[in-house]
Amino acid sequence: MADQISLVLVVFTVAVALLHFIHRWWNNHGGRKRSNNEENQEARLPPGSTGWPLIGESFSFYRSVTNNHPRKFIDDREKRYNSDIFVSHLFGRRVVVSADPQFNKFVLQNEGRLFKAQYHESFKALIGNYGIVSVHGDLHRKLHGIAVNLLRFERLRVDFMEEIQSLVHSTLDRWAEMKDIALQNECHQMVLNLMAKQLLDLSPSKETTEICGLFVDYTNAMISIPIKIPGSTYAKGIKARQLLIRKISEMIKERRNHPQVLHNDLLAKLLEEGSLSDEIICDFILVLLFAGHETSSRALTFAIKFLTYCPEAVKQMQKEHDAILKIKGVHKKLEWEDYKSMKFTQCVINETLRLGNFSLAISREATKDITVKDYLISKGWMILVFSAATHLRESSYNEAFIFNPWRWEPDQDVSNNVLFTPFGGGPRLCPGYHLAKLELALFLHIFVTRFRWEALGNDRTSYFPLPYLTEGFPIRLHCRQ
Repeated sequence: MADQISLVLVVFTVAVALLHFIHRWWNNHGGRKRSNNEENQEARLPPGSTGWPLIGESFSFYRSVTNNHPRKFIDDREKRYNSDIFVSHLFGRRVVVSADPQFNKFVLQNEGRLFKAQYHESFKALIGNYGIVSVHGDLHRKLHGIAVNLLRFERLRVDFMEEIQSLVHSTLDRWAEMKDIALQNECHQMVLNLMAKQLLDLSPSKETTEICGLFVDYTNAMISIPIKIPGSTYAKGIKARQLLIRKISEMIKERRNHPQVLHNDLLAKLLEEGSLSDEIICDFILVLLFAGHETSSRALTFAIKFLTYCPEAVKQMQKEHDAILKIKGVHKKLEWEDYKSMKFTQCVINETLRLGNFSLAISREATKDITVKDYLISKGWMILVFSAATHLRESSYNEAFIFNPWRWEPDQDVSNNVLFTPFGGGPRLCPGYHLAKLELALFLHIFVTRFRWEALGNDRTSYFPLPYLTEGFPIRLHCRQ
């Protein structure tokens, strides 16, 4: 997979960078001359380099995030420029890269005022016109508010606790029979089934299997190089999106034609809202399906991977969860109070999110001229908020690359911690982050009380375009006595 991405990355980067180079040359030489004011603004930019002609520093960035050390790109430039904010040239565009936690918080908090979310057109084509990550202003505030309301604690406690446990138990029953599993693939499938149930009230069936197949093509396109030629991953994803939107539209029509059939899912809540068009609902559902699936499934895999090489953490988790089972009984479902009692498990979850870096970086575009640390970032510049750089900073976290859940205090409030932003921040804070943590906790409870396990070989982590384990993390399961 990494080799294929490398080859396509070269082609894409060169093509985009060539067009960008021609555009810049025309503006500087053929189109118009820069004014004295523009030259002064250029001089006040953060330090940095555009790297090699055409390709900029894209290869250096790519090598860093695919070789188990996502901070290397940042470390090299922080030492070179003595600054944690610097200019670079990545994938055809000049950007300001920030590893400064205070400035990163400032950027995220001022979404809609000084900055706006900005994505490449190829990504927007997959998200749709009304995906929650691509809309702005009043519509974004409305959709984000709906999502937050749908995923509030009360709904998690009433509607999600039992569903999550039932699906995890049935999935782990199958794993127990298989014994040897590729954990990454299995977690992807389990969370996809879970999200299909929560969003669209779909239980495992032929239709669910078909939708899951389309969704695999769709998600693969999200993390592929966007070359739209027949047979390419991106082209398959565009087609899968069209088919998924069509299926969601058919579900909406079916429910309107048969209002007597009750559903307890997010689609039903959106239809009850009454003020959203079908197009908005379809895009909204699809983006929530993608976002909820990607973060949770990767976090489940990485949590088990980290625990595999930290036996003391496994022992402490098993002690915590065995105590819960002793009180509850083996066959009784957990309740909300049981979830809230998982103190050490929350530490494991925080450390998994910090070290896993499932949102490597967030891009924003300056809508006004911004002054930071005596630098001027002009309107129109892209800012790359590099959250992984903060999560893996040695000055912030001792032995930052080591999995150490004891670095977190039980019941620690991390909501205002500028050094810890696994779900973004500001008005675009992920509305499903409470659901993601609930899924993680319930899965870990069931997994560690049912199994002992061992890794089948070594595995390497790549962080591009999203964190994944290159071999899928194969493990062998042993039922606990």
